[in-house]
Amino acid sequence: MNLFKTVASTLLLCLALPAGAFAMTPARPVLLLGDSLSSAHRIPTESGWVHLLDRRLKATDPSAPALVNASRAGKTLADGIAELPTLLARYHPQAVILELGGNDAYLGASDAQLRQNLDRLIDTARKAGARVAVLGFELPPKLDHDHCGSRLRAVYAQVAQDRHVVFLPSLMAGISDKPALLLDDGVHPAVAAQHQIVDNVWSTLRPFVLD
Repeated sequence: MNLFKTVASTLLLCLALPAGAFAMTPARPVLLLGDSLSSAHRIPTESGWVHLLDRRLKATDPSAPALVNASRAGKTLADGIAELPTLLARYHPQAVILELGGNDAYLGASDAQLRQNLDRLIDTARKAGARVAVLGFELPPKLDHDHCGSRLRAVYAQVAQDRHVVFLPSLMAGISDKPALLLDDGVHPAVAAQHQIVDNVWSTLRPFVLD
């Protein structure tokens, strides 16, 4: 009799719970750690490629995890190393997308420094249980002094191969060499380029985020 009362009480309690009480826990977010290329530099945030990618992912799968955009102009790999532990503790992301290195290469970082700092970011993210993707970047011609752009591309490719991370060779493919798609500084993507960036990353980041 006591067992019957216990079961009945449990059923009544379940029926009394609000409709969303048994909803699935939201997916852990995906963190994007980037520089001005991903921070909607000098354009409206809603026009930036990260925001547009988030919208396309949600349209593809309403249960897609949120994208947390931790990008800002001027950010270097060293800045990312300093910021990432706090971001991981705050958001507990299931995955981290790294779009950094262009500022380092332009400022004269050596190949060894680029590699070491990128490795540290990957290690930090993985120790927190996050998967990692790296977005490569081709420096615009006006910034590509002393072949720093080609060196950066080589470092990205080598790290991706050695560390087995998801890798996109060039975020700015088809954009960096087209002034009409850049702001008046000749470096940063204009509003007109943002949808193309989403197209550039889609085949790499769609499965990385959704699968």
